[in-house]
Amino acid sequence: MRTFVAVLALVGASAVPALGQQRCTHETFPVASQSVVVTVCTTATDGAKTVPVSETFKNASTSFNHATTIEVLPGASASRGIDDVSLTALGLPYTLHLTLAYREGAVAIEHALLLPGAVPLK
Repeated sequence: MRTFVAVLALVGASAVPALGQQRCTHETFPVASQSVVVTVCTTATDGAKTVPVSETFKNASTSFNHATTIEVLPGASASRGIDDVSLTALGLPYTLHLTLAYREGAVAIEHALLLPGAVPLK
């Protein structure tokens, strides 16, 4: 019985991120014959009204960072935020229009459009 309880406690602890632990997701998008890797990260916060999101945009030759926040909606299964990020720092004359979704202590890119032209990437 003790072994079962110990295993159950370990499984439960691994399902919920520890406060302060950063969780990241990655997506790769084709932009002007290049691959642009977008990494979005957040730090798990308990009961916060807003969640900080750090983003890294990278192509073969350079990268840059961008920060935004998502307002957490109490009781919602997911909270969403919109972020428009210029890719000129990567030498690309485009903007990524991102819909970010925060749920269960993690953030992910839910939708992505390339502007101008409103080209759906995800």
